[in-house]
Amino acid sequence: MHEGTMGQNHMHHGGSMPEIWEMLTDEQKKEVALMKMDMKIQWLEIKINEMEKMIELKKKAVEHMKKFRETFQK
Repeated sequence: MHEGTMGQNHMHHGGSMPEIWEMLTDEQKKEVALMKMDMKIQWLEIKINEMEKMIELKKKAVEHMKKFRETFQK
């Protein structure tokens, strides 16, 4: 199996209708691949944003715990 075939198999393997993939032109396949990458990037950006929010919440929680501890140590 050569690289070109492997790339094509990889691209339509995850799809629900591989028979449609076979009917697409190379240009259409590229467009579909770009759309999939864009969707993945958007999903990753959302996840990163969620993680950043959680990090901020945890930083605030640590700050509050430090202040709480300082209050009791006085």
